[in-house]
Amino acid sequence: MDRLTSREVYDAAAQWAAKLDASPLSLEAQAMLEAWLAADVRHYGALAQCSALLVTVSEPLPIRLAKPQELTRRVMLGGSLAAGLAAVVGAAGYVKRIGSRERYKTAIGAMRVVTLSDGSVVFLNTNSEISVRYSSNARFIELLQGEALFDVAKNKKRPFIVQSGTTLVRAVGTIFNVKALRDQPVEVLVREGVVEVRREDVSVAPVVLAAKNNKITAPRDAPIFTNQVQTVEVGRQLAWRVGRISFHGETLAEAAEEFSRYSDVRIQIDDPEIAKQKITGLFVSQDPVGFANAVAVSFDLRAEIGDKKVLLMRP
Repeated sequence: MDRLTSREVYDAAAQWAAKLDASPLSLEAQAMLEAWLAADVRHYGALAQCSALLVTVSEPLPIRLAKPQELTRRVMLGGSLAAGLAAVVGAAGYVKRIGSRERYKTAIGAMRVVTLSDGSVVFLNTNSEISVRYSSNARFIELLQGEALFDVAKNKKRPFIVQSGTTLVRAVGTIFNVKALRDQPVEVLVREGVVEVRREDVSVAPVVLAAKNNKITAPRDAPIFTNQVQTVEVGRQLAWRVGRISFHGETLAEAAEEFSRYSDVRIQIDDPEIAKQKITGLFVSQDPVGFANAVAVSFDLRAEIGDKKVLLMRP
């Protein structure tokens, strides 16, 4: 299939955004949408931008929650793909020019799609910031904090380099995600193509090459290592592009920590046994209260909602 032009992508995205805003999708239409989104990374950004222009909110889209050990017991969480996309894109970040550099930043809960001068596209996740500096022989991006997905325009004469701390990721034309959270190793997830990862501060350290469906982890005080992941896992980890958080066997404590990236509302779990419970599900990233309520129903708990917090406890 020929690659669609940008105009064709946005025309299709506008049609999907209108359908999502008008009424809930049928199962067949939902499958078609998911297939369209998976076909080209540009589709996510285009749909996000078109949905952000819509003022009205569509009917709830069911989102599933289930315990891995009890998959027959399910709870449906209300949410809307269109509403979620509008929410994460609506709080647009800023762009600031400093000398020859440009800086792009998003607020907590926001997402931004940035098209760079060479045609590369950057998807900025919540509370993220990058600095961009292009020269005649290189394209240099510094991920100052957070997470970003890079869809790199091919140009063998100008390598595309992303730096986070002392970790350097080099690509010519590919799609990859870089996550740099405080007190955690830098993670690189390759969706297409090949990337080269190395340490700037350790010149003798081996260079790591990783292809599609590989995850590279760069701990601060240990060697870089690579793990192969399934295509479905790549999609799960990149669910943030459409305003969702995907869990597959994470603990409630880990889920609460992940939601704290997207909202000022904190999920608190004082009981260690509750915190160790594991979940699987797909959730709207900016709705920690809805998530907590669904968890409470599924695990026979009580969600006590307060000012900027929700406490999960036993009845």
